[in-house]
Amino acid sequence: MQTQRTATMRALQEYTRLKSRETEAADLPWRLVLDAMIFQAEAEIRWLDHCEASLMRYPPPSPKAIPATAPDPENSEVSSS
Repeated sequence: MQTQRTATMRALQEYTRLKSRETEAADLPWRLVLDAMIFQAEAEIRWLDHCEASLMRYPPPSPKAIPATAPDPENSEVSSS
């Protein structure tokens, strides 16, 4: 998760740098695309933060607590009478 967070932060910084350049009105479509990419990167960072917090809050279950998998009913043999 930390690797993804670092990559997303770098991308966010690059998008912000590109957006801060002097632009003309003709560049509006490009600026809107950059805005969308910035919003997506910010959302991904928030989601990664949420995932990390959830993992800290809910430790993995112990091996004893994991229920045995039930056989798949579609693959079980049906006896015909």
